Amino acid sequence: MKKIIVVFFVAFLSFSCTSYKQPMISQPLYDVLFGSDFGGASFQFYEIVTEDKEFNILLTDDMIKPYVKKTDIETCNFILINMGEKPTAGYSINVKSVKELPDKIVVTLKEIAPKGNYAAAVVTKPCYVIRIKSKKPIEII
Repeated sequence: MKKIIVVFFVAFLSFSCTSYKQPMISQPLYDVLFGSDFGGASFQFYEIVTEDKEFNILLTDDMIKPYVKKTDIETCNFILINMGEKPTAGYSINVKSVKELPDKIVVTLKEIAPKGNYAAAVVTKPCYVIRIKSKKPIEII
């Protein structure tokens, strides 16, 4: 009986553990790799990561590194979004569209506020990381 339990446990661990997590949302031109109510900056901004030096910072971030590989920067660009300080939980970013044009990628984002009075009254700093599956320049609208 003990052997069966050990074999089952080892099999479970070997199939459930992986070094690469799946993105939160995956589409043909982009992946939303990470989103959190906490961990962002106090002010609102976004940054487009296109170079190795910038990308290496992502590889050292414990929250983000499970979603990226060292070779991703060769074929992809990344958008880091900080929504700034918000008075409650529940704020998010909606990727309305990602369109590939001959000379660039156009990304349309929309900030979504929490609905109703059910959001926790705690100060949050939402942040997101989006992988764009192209090396073309990115325009955010």
